[in-house]
Amino acid sequence: MNGEGPATVSVRRGFAWLMSGYVSYMLCQWVMIVVLARWGSPEHVGQFGLALATTAPIILFTSLGLRRVLATDAQVDTRFGDYLGLRLVTNVAAMGLTALVVASAGYRAETALVVLAMGVAKAIEATSDIVHGLFQRHGRIDFVARSLLVRGPLTAAGLAIGYAATGRVFWAVLGIAAGGLAVFFFYDWPRIARLQGASVGGPATVPFARRYAALAALALPLGVVALLTSLKASIPSLVIAKHLGEGALGLFLALAYFHAASNRVVSALGEAATVRLASHYARGEDERFARLLGAMLLAALGIGVFGLGVAAVAGQPLLAFCYGGPYAAESGVLVLIMAAVCAANLQTVLDYAMTSARCFKIQPWLYGGTAGLLFVLCVLLIPANGLAGAAQALGVASIVEIVATGAVVAWALTRARASGSTMALEGS
Repeated sequence: MNGEGPATVSVRRGFAWLMSGYVSYMLCQWVMIVVLARWGSPEHVGQFGLALATTAPIILFTSLGLRRVLATDAQVDTRFGDYLGLRLVTNVAAMGLTALVVASAGYRAETALVVLAMGVAKAIEATSDIVHGLFQRHGRIDFVARSLLVRGPLTAAGLAIGYAATGRVFWAVLGIAAGGLAVFFFYDWPRIARLQGASVGGPATVPFARRYAALAALALPLGVVALLTSLKASIPSLVIAKHLGEGALGLFLALAYFHAASNRVVSALGEAATVRLASHYARGEDERFARLLGAMLLAALGIGVFGLGVAAVAGQPLLAFCYGGPYAAESGVLVLIMAAVCAANLQTVLDYAMTSARCFKIQPWLYGGTAGLLFVLCVLLIPANGLAGAAQALGVASIVEIVATGAVVAWALTRARASGSTMALEGS
């Protein structure tokens, strides 16, 4: 294998690499919100957020969770070319679905253009994402991190240039797409060749349509989970837009960015540990799996508590500095959002553990139930409590998910322990 194998890369080193990439990327994403908030208006931030809320569920569902399937494919059962080919097919499907949504949703013309442009940008990002799964499976977390280090500044610059030149969110989002396309062709794609000498699966012996169908069937549960997870993120935004308007949505999007940033840090931890967790589980090393998971949960909780403390002590001046007066007036909502983050971070770690244990089929049922719960909570709490109601709904839904995902992981470990005991008895 070229580069380092997954088993030789420590979780700490992988996390450090991913943190460098994700911190840079999230800072650049934050810069995008600041540019729209400072140079434009809450309505423009809301338009940007509505485009994200509309396209994210479609892109994530059609992506089928293929990156996670690829990263945890410890036996290299499927060729990388099949993962990439299926991703390109699903990107085409995603753009078709996005066009259908835009045609049926009754958006204003300008908003419709922004949504379509965001669909293009997200499809490009999804193509890089599957390449990152290949990097991850071969232990090249540094490739992933460096791609993010390049992507962040280029996409932020694309947005800033497009918005400064035209004052329109549509051209700003096309600037994001241009930056992402440059990263894919000039950084991600050339590095695939450096891994092709490694094991990438056996030769293709069946027609590509059958191979794609088999891979899609395997990944479909994670695609449903991605859709539901994205809906969970989008539900508050959509309910706010309907009941409180695009201006209120712009305020919430700016505040909720801190939720996303904290959760992205924890996701970096999960991605760094996924291959090792999957290896421990596949080998029946349930004690090592549990120890690593416990350390990850403690780290995730610490990250959430730190963010909550910052919001409680310095939320108002921080919002005033970053976004301006209208946003600072909602500092109480920021505290509630960061309290919800503490629960969401723990749930994110358990989600990575559940996927590493290859518990795929239960996930659509689990996340479908909690997405429905979140929708009900948002419909009840947002009209009554405003933006604070959205934060309260997120917190309650995350707590329920902790209980559910924790139960699945405990069951998986119990099953692994029982299987190991049975094998030991049979071999004695």
